[in-house]
Amino acid sequence: CGFLGARLEAERLFSREASLGLAALGVCLGVSQLVGPVAGHWTDQHCSRFGRRRPCLVMGTLAMALLTGALMVCSELQATWMFLAVFLLQQIAWNVVQTSQAGLVPDIVCPEQRGAAGGATAANTLGGALVALLSVRVLGMHSLRIPLRIHYATTCALGIVFCGVVCFAAREHPTDRDGENAPEADRTSFVGRVRVCYSFDFCRYPQYSKLLCSKTIYCASVMIKGFLLFFVQDTFKLRDATQEEAMVSDTAIGAETTAALSAVAAMMFMDAAAAGLIVSKKRDEEAADAGTRPTGTVVGAGASKHDLDEDESLAFAAQPSSAARIAASRSNASRARCWAMAGSLWMSVLWLGPLLTGLGVQRDALSQSRQGLKVDRQALADRWSPIMVLGTAVWGLGQGVYLAGDQALSYALLPNPDEASRLLGLTSICAAVGAASGGAMTGGLLRFFGGGKAQQLESAAGYGPGYGTFGYVAIFSLACVLSGATTCVLHAIRTHPQAREMMP
Repeated sequence: CGFLGARLEAERLFSREASLGLAALGVCLGVSQLVGPVAGHWTDQHCSRFGRRRPCLVMGTLAMALLTGALMVCSELQATWMFLAVFLLQQIAWNVVQTSQAGLVPDIVCPEQRGAAGGATAANTLGGALVALLSVRVLGMHSLRIPLRIHYATTCALGIVFCGVVCFAAREHPTDRDGENAPEADRTSFVGRVRVCYSFDFCRYPQYSKLLCSKTIYCASVMIKGFLLFFVQDTFKLRDATQEEAMVSDTAIGAETTAALSAVAAMMFMDAAAAGLIVSKKRDEEAADAGTRPTGTVVGAGASKHDLDEDESLAFAAQPSSAARIAASRSNASRARCWAMAGSLWMSVLWLGPLLTGLGVQRDALSQSRQGLKVDRQALADRWSPIMVLGTAVWGLGQGVYLAGDQALSYALLPNPDEASRLLGLTSICAAVGAASGGAMTGGLLRFFGGGKAQQLESAAGYGPGYGTFGYVAIFSLACVLSGATTCVLHAIRTHPQAREMMP
């Protein structure tokens, strides 16, 4: 809903400057990411008999719903600047919601299952994006334009419903102000509190610092997806905006579908691997206990009134030991790093797929020209667009595997679980920095090497952005290099607990 609504609002409120309006909404979205650590620190320190995450989640959801209603009013009044201000506040509320729910996983999920939880988180995120893309595609196929107020109402309804599901499913322990940090936080000035929110000792926690660096590089690399419409326009030159947008939607849907499926597969594999390791460790411990047990001793025989009964003994024996949990947690971290490395390396290689498709289209067009035939752009699109969709779908396998491993690794390398939301909120800073730097580099390279309108190859109507082939070679090569750099940084991460923290 948000993806479609932002574009429609840009066209509605900014008229002929829709691209600038969409860019302004993107800036608001990026700025809102900066509040992640502040929202995380707030939910980490929150005290309530309902826990510390769920009350913040409810307050953030209610704020989002009210601000979404205000957006609808601003849209109806066509109050452009007021709309931008309210949109910024609404995105801040969304970040509060996301940061609060991110901290729930370390709070309520045991360490040996956080790898699977990370994969599930990535799969849910990709699944939500897929549903949004499918909605846009279906509406485009039927030429439907649902009123914007329906989009806003849907956003509010989905947010409230899923907030209720999370609050009902999560079981948090009550929190109070008996902790040592709460009184100290109360005596800190406002500037001091803000400094605490964004503070992080990179030297003391080098492995988590490397993980944040890899997230920043990844966010920079995927910014090239925002230029996919330009690539389709300059490659196929169909002069039919609707058909070109449909091609972009199909490629995005293919990538998100395979990404969601691969993330689910990674989640199931990590869960099964952790369970198998716990069972194996438990059997080894039982074998060791059997070797040290006196001959003739029978479990449950001669038990006193202070001993456990048979059912309680069996239940206690089924519980994984501390050693088994630690071993599973270590294995999860190492396995998550391998998954993330494999996914980023896969993306690094397959970023060349769209470029090869573009070169194939140019080759066929040149062949038709040499034969004295008129270039049939529609035939070229019918031939090459399925190949492009298939290529991006194969690329999406790497994205899903990377995101599942990256999320699981984030939970495994947390320096302090008591500050889970604040530390996970630092990733929003990585997203903002990566998106800004990646967008700037991609746009700059495309303009510098592509040349813009001066390099228009076929200017019968001057349709499309008109960037040359070398511009797209440059940006796809940049994506390959950035994904490869992500792999290198992930390879440098050490998942052993003794390597996660450098003692001062």
